[in-house]
Amino acid sequence: MRSHEIDYEIIGHDIQVIEVELDPQETVIAEAGAMNYMEEGIRFEAKMGDGSSSEGGVMRLLKGVGK
Repeated sequence: MRSHEIDYEIIGHDIQVIEVELDPQETVIAEAGAMNYMEEGIRFEAKMGDGSSSEGGVMRLLKGVGK
């Protein structure tokens, strides 16, 4: 899988914020409990897990129990 440079800017000094510019269909994975702000038109979707799998963390674990 190829990736490209991420468009971002770090804003602030003592308390910093990172602003990320997303292209269509790009996603951001944030740390649990992190505060996220987004502009109108950006969809937020919470998922369990670390973002490395397309399946949710709990469901993946439950499926593994039956094998």
